[in-house]
Amino acid sequence: MRTTVPGRRGMRRPLAAVFALVLLTAGCGSSDEGGKAPEKVKVGMFLISSAPLFTQIQEGFKQGFLAEAGLKPDQVEWVERNAEGNAGSIQTIARQFADSDVEMVEVLGTPAVLALAKLKPDFPIVAVAMGDPVGAGLAASLEAPGGQVTGSIDFIEPAKLLDQMVQVQPAFTTLGTIYKPSNTNSKVWVDQLRQAVAAHPGIKLVEASVNGSADVPAAARSLEGRADAILIGPDADVQTGLPAVGKAAASAGQQLYLVGGDVEQPGVLATLGPDYPQLGVLGGQVAAKVHLGAAPGEVPFAQPGEVTWAVNPETVKALELTLPAGAAQ
Repeated sequence: MRTTVPGRRGMRRPLAAVFALVLLTAGCGSSDEGGKAPEKVKVGMFLISSAPLFTQIQEGFKQGFLAEAGLKPDQVEWVERNAEGNAGSIQTIARQFADSDVEMVEVLGTPAVLALAKLKPDFPIVAVAMGDPVGAGLAASLEAPGGQVTGSIDFIEPAKLLDQMVQVQPAFTTLGTIYKPSNTNSKVWVDQLRQAVAAHPGIKLVEASVNGSADVPAAARSLEGRADAILIGPDADVQTGLPAVGKAAASAGQQLYLVGGDVEQPGVLATLGPDYPQLGVLGGQVAAKVHLGAAPGEVPFAQPGEVTWAVNPETVKALELTLPAGAAQ
């Protein structure tokens, strides 16, 4: 059952939510009668873990927020916190933001969004590149969230990805994936991946689960000899361990596909999915609307466009593959 959280009117100073980035605003653009300099807008950035992709999203968020809010870089103080994939740190950082004088919190990572929303159910949260806010019980719909959370989503149906991957030649017959079952977004994504694979009778899905980023290297090695190709979905813990996945895939001669990530990572064949830096920009624009007075429940989630490819030509050459016409090289 979803809980609808009151809108911004009548709330105390707001705090918001996952990847997790936080807007800490105090008296934006004002100066008192004593001639003091205007206080800066404090923007907190709450990340669930570290990865090159997350850094790109952060930079996109900053650009989108500044442009949409009409602010200059020196008018904003970015306050960054990173849980580094630690569940205890997620709770600690969420409490720190809950006790701060923030206007809203922008978050990257569903567990961080959920932790913050539970602590401050009356604060606006801007979740960037979130998978399924409706399924997580944080929004009534993408078009009209109706509560305290808005932002941008990164969900593209696995079926759309698989329809393009099967065009690569030589074709794979076994597809592996690594994910964290306790991650709500990852669970939803893998459920849909199972359905997508079931629609392709010639392909078998092999799953490897992890409890955290420290388990990723062993999970990647476990797929050797069991999967011709690997598809890594939008799971923050697995993204953190991508170097180990790339190393294992290169050693086993597997096609390694990422739903967002660093295509130049050794062992990666291609990334396909949404434009993640652009999702950061869109999330920043949404956050600016909330900063300028809109209630988060009235601001629709920004959604990704079509599937885009980015290819590592060295891996293509090493595996002697032929890619579909739509894949850029």
